[in-house]
Amino acid sequence: MTGPWDFIVTNAKGNVPFVIEANLVQDHHGNISSTASVTATGPAGNVFDLFFFGGSISTVYAFGVDYLGFTCTGSDSGDRSITGTVNSSNQVTLNQNLGGTGFVTITGTLNNSATPPFSGTLSSCGGTGSPSVIGLYPASLFTGTYSGTSAADNTETISVDITNTNGALTGTGTDSKLGSFTLTGNAVGDALSATLTYSSNHGSSGPVYGYFDPRLGGGGSLMLINFKGANTTSCSTGIGPYNGACELATLARQ
Repeated sequence: MTGPWDFIVTNAKGNVPFVIEANLVQDHHGNISSTASVTATGPAGNVFDLFFFGGSISTVYAFGVDYLGFTCTGSDSGDRSITGTVNSSNQVTLNQNLGGTGFVTITGTLNNSATPPFSGTLSSCGGTGSPSVIGLYPASLFTGTYSGTSAADNTETISVDITNTNGALTGTGTDSKLGSFTLTGNAVGDALSATLTYSSNHGSSGPVYGYFDPRLGGGGSLMLINFKGANTTSCSTGIGPYNGACELATLARQ
């Protein structure tokens, strides 16, 4: 199980599809771990929970991120780490901490020669329905060129070249209205956390979260958001908020 994973959860409470992106480590005893946390400004570390809007995993038009206080228990320490095991029969159990007072538990079977390589079920403290889980190897390690338009202005074109070096992301890009920028950050499964730094429009610089969805566009697309916080009621882009997130752009992989 060592490596980046994209766990897709469907049929969960409210029928809102979501993903658990994780960079997992497995020792030679079959113990699995990954450290992560959330704050009021969003997730950090090696596990990200993302919640999709659009009705299904293949028709996503926006997503939001996990944050401090977004639990079903009411109490939240911010811990989102994963611990678990895989046994000699390839049966896997993963427990994600929900702030110290609850867990999301995923159970299933690992089969590296199958598609998907992991399948199972999920239970949680706020769970109803019959959530199912598939685990995929990331569809993109982000290295490549992405281009598209701003979510708020379809005349504003954006292009960025990204390189992934052992999970560390760097990139350079151009925005037809805001100018050139750099990207630095980290990959977690099919998600990323990064900072955009504009060379001239410094007020537009800041943190972003992204998710690569292979189902959007012919070669997949990178969706970018800016998380504004749980109490956000409007976005300067006019797109959102979705669970506190303002949509920035959807960029197709070239």
